Amino acid sequence: MATDEINVARDWDFEVNLSGLIAPTGKGGNALPTGYYKVKLLDLYVNPERNANRVIIKVQVAEGPFTGTLRTTGFNKPTSNDDKVRYYWRGLAESAGYTPAQLDGGEIKLGLGTFQNRVAHIFFTAKDEENGIQYEDMDFLPLVEWTQQSQCYMSAGASEAAPAKAAAGSALGMTTPVIQDPTPLGSNNVAASSGGTAKSKLLSALGVN
Repeated sequence: MATDEINVARDWDFEVNLSGLIAPTGKGGNALPTGYYKVKLLDLYVNPERNANRVIIKVQVAEGPFTGTLRTTGFNKPTSNDDKVRYYWRGLAESAGYTPAQLDGGEIKLGLGTFQNRVAHIFFTAKDEENGIQYEDMDFLPLVEWTQQSQCYMSAGASEAAPAKAAAGSALGMTTPVIQDPTPLGSNNVAASSGGTAKSKLLSALGVN
């Protein structure tokens, strides 16, 4: 039946708040090949009903043919001054553009505003059960390390190159240059805290209000 043969109404409208939403790209569940990717740190949150000590990290591929593809990983919060998970948080911070000089000033407060909407650099390992890889994996790398490794990976060919995984703790001794544009991509620059008002020492050092 043609449209002009039925009763239709085109004077519809409604009120809705779309701020802060991510438009669907159709790539959220797409397969992502093993490789090096520049990503946006889309969201970091805790699900207290499942594990109140684990921060879930959602990333979105920021460039290339897989732009828009989503992947999720997570780190536990450190529980002591010698908790090895600190190395992974250090790696995430350097991957997101913070320099050793900004991270070596003693105790700092990390939260949502420290990372959300920043660009980070990852080596992603795809699930490949036929070759014994049971789960996806994601390594956060400083820009220099990511650039060097990705160039070697591309030169050797993805099918032959083995991922160069840094040993835990290696990020603490790396000399990483300042990222030219360390400003977060979005406008959410307030660090999350238990009271919602405390500002991150790290963000304050960077001059972020």
